[in-house]
Amino acid sequence: MDAARNHFGRIDVGYYGPAGVTDLVVGDITTLDATGTRAALGGVAQAVDFASLLLPELTQRGSGGLLFPGGLSSVVPMPTLGGMALWAAALRNYAVTLHAALAPLGVYAGTITIGGLIERGDIHQTMLENPDLLGVSLPTLNPDELAETAWRLYSERTDAEAVVNVMAA
Repeated sequence: MDAARNHFGRIDVGYYGPAGVTDLVVGDITTLDATGTRAALGGVAQAVDFASLLLPELTQRGSGGLLFPGGLSSVVPMPTLGGMALWAAALRNYAVTLHAALAPLGVYAGTITIGGLIERGDIHQTMLENPDLLGVSLPTLNPDELAETAWRLYSERTDAEAVVNVMAA
């Protein structure tokens, strides 16, 4: 964060897109135990830590925003995703609740709920290397189109969430 501030002078928008969340896919939700739950919720705590590094300056200025991408399992039951489903739901709830708290202060917060694999992303790469990991083949999303969705959310500031879903209902 300090390197970004030093380079740009200030941070206007923070995008929390964690890498390496594939380790949360530990099996069916029915096999999730306390250790897996702590790992999943620890990932949400990292998002809260990230936001806490930016919120003081954003709220002081009364401008800027925070974006949190998450998975479709936050709104559509996907039992095979185990702890990742728990993580996605908690992160989504944090982002939309933060949106409600920050909007009156002039600061935006929101989430992009992603239904599909992001081409060239870490999870996509893991799925390419381990095609049987989920037992299904998932359609992909263009990251440039997701970036446009993120920009629309931030610039329009009306919606706390955009759902981008290329998976069959």
